[in-house]
Order: sequence, then C-alpha cells, then structure tokens
Amino acid sequence: MRTILVLLAGSVACFAQAADWMAMGKGGSVRSRDGHMLFAYDLQPGRMSMAVRPAPGDLAGMQRLRFRVRASADMPVALLLSERRPGGANYNAIFWAPANAWQEVELTPADFSVSDGRSDPPDPDGKLDLDQVEGMGVFDLAQFFLNQPDNPEVPVAIDRPTGSRTLELEGLEVVRGAPAAVRRSIDDFDRGFITWITTGGMKLRLAPKPNPLDLPALEATASAAGGRFGLLVRRVANLDLARAARLTFDVASENETTLVVSLETKSGKRFNQTVYPPGKREVFHVRLKLADFEGDGEFDPVQWKSLAIADASGEPNTLWLAHVAVE
Repeated sequence: MRTILVLLAGSVACFAQAADWMAMGKGGSVRSRDGHMLFAYDLQPGRMSMAVRPAPGDLAGMQRLRFRVRASADMPVALLLSERRPGGANYNAIFWAPANAWQEVELTPADFSVSDGRSDPPDPDGKLDLDQVEGMGVFDLAQFFLNQPDNPEVPVAIDRPTGSRTLELEGLEVVRGAPAAVRRSIDDFDRGFITWITTGGMKLRLAPKPNPLDLPALEATASAAGGRFGLLVRRVANLDLARAARLTFDVASENETTLVVSLETKSGKRFNQTVYPPGKREVFHVRLKLADFEGDGEFDPVQWKSLAIADASGEPNTLWLAHVAVE
C-alpha cells in the first residue's frame, strides 16, 4: 500500500488529463466493460497495483460518495483519496466486497481515515480537505496479507490467495446536499454494506432476518484450520472518542467460545479484554470499561484507531454481532 500511495502521489500530473481510470503498479490493467470500469490484476507476493483516476470535479461539496462494486472473490477493498502535494495527505475508507455480486456502497467524509504508513506524508491540519483532493484510487487489501508473517503467539488466520482477480466499479456519483447524520455508534449494520474486514478464515455477510439478535447484524462464519483464530477488524478513528468510557455490543455465537477484544491505538499499541459468549445462539450483552483493557500503559480513547474481535476457539463457528457502540 505504501508503495502504491507514493506512486499515486508522484503521478497525479501524469493522469490528470485522462477522462477515466487507469492501472498503476505491477500486473494490473483497466478496461471498460458494459459501461463500467473493470480492474484486472494478478495477486502475487511482492506485487502491488491499483486502479486510479483524477478526483471528480465536484468532490469539494461531497456529502456522500456513491458507487456500485463487484469483486471476483470476497475481498477487503480500500478507496483512496489523495490530497494535493505538498502539504496534503492520503485518506482511505475500507469496506468488504462479497464475491460475484454487485454491492452498493455509500461513503461519507467521516469514513475516510488518514493513511499513516512510513511513506505516507503527514497531514498538517489533521483532516480530510475535499477541496484539495486530486486523485482517487481503489485496490484490494488482500495484497498486503500475502506478505503478512504468521505470529505463533497469536495464531490469527491469514488468507494468502494468489492468481487473477477482478474488481469492477460503476455509477460513481458525488452526492451533495444536507450533511449525513452524525453517527453516535461504531456500527449499527444498517448501511447496506459491511465496514468490517477479516484477514482470513471467515465468511462475512449482513445477517438476514430472522437472526439470533433480532437486529441488523454482521454474520461471521469461521472455518477454522489448524486452530487459527478468525479475526474481525474495523476502524474507529473518526469518532469523537474523547469522553468514551465503555465499549458495548451484542453478540450471539453458535458454539460456546472465547472472544478476544482488542483496541489498537494510533501508535500501534494494543489493549485487550476477553469475553465468553455461552453459545447456542444465546444473546450476550457485552459492556466493557475501556480503563479495564490490559496493555502497555493506560489506554487513551483519543488515540484509539481500530477495534478487532478474534474468535479464539480455533474451531468452526458462526458469530452474530450487532449495535457496536461506545458510551
């Protein structure tokens, strides 16, 4: 990702006159199919590619960015917005794309978090400046999983698929008008698409009704192999967390299990608590004090970057997750 972001930042002037998408990086190509963009790429270790284009001219007044996406495999997708250099930064929003189905996605400015890799430029004002965005890109985050090493102390499942993949996008539309409502929860699973990703070992979908929680929910089915943990991850960095004292959510599990709830800070520190859903699809209400999370030092909610939930049973299981919030 860091390499691609550097390429994009250095190439804005090269494609600013183009009217459509183009491929950047190694092993990718872009073509039009039935009026939409089709990005084809070869998923291999050490290769990075993405589809890029100039930002739409009316992005400055955006309240929502709407489009439809179809992927050839279940995959975590990132949409990148690159601000003008010098002085600008890279921002990205992450969502889950199910295999072989058109998925409508509608992102708000609050969905975009600053990219903080070693090669990413810092952002002096600490916010996404839509009127400064020059370029846009879309790419498959699975490209990073290929190079992710295993950690024997924390045996998280990591899928490392290789081979040809495609990612299609159509109907890109900048929606103006009234600002989107300020969200008070981390996720109520009511947006019609998934803003969580998994590194592997899990099948994700929005839970159909009826479901054990009787709420809009995420359904995650783990097909454990070798005792590895299925892992769910979601960003939280753009919420107002200064006064957050507790993390709450509802969960149900097919089987009795152990969930490790992990909070990652912007500096890379992790803080953990463990909960024990009873199984048999019983609704389990979780309410965790942030101050009780264990880690290196004291957890500061202002520095909270992402939330991860791991099914540490290492066995096949299905989880339902709903109404993830802070209070």
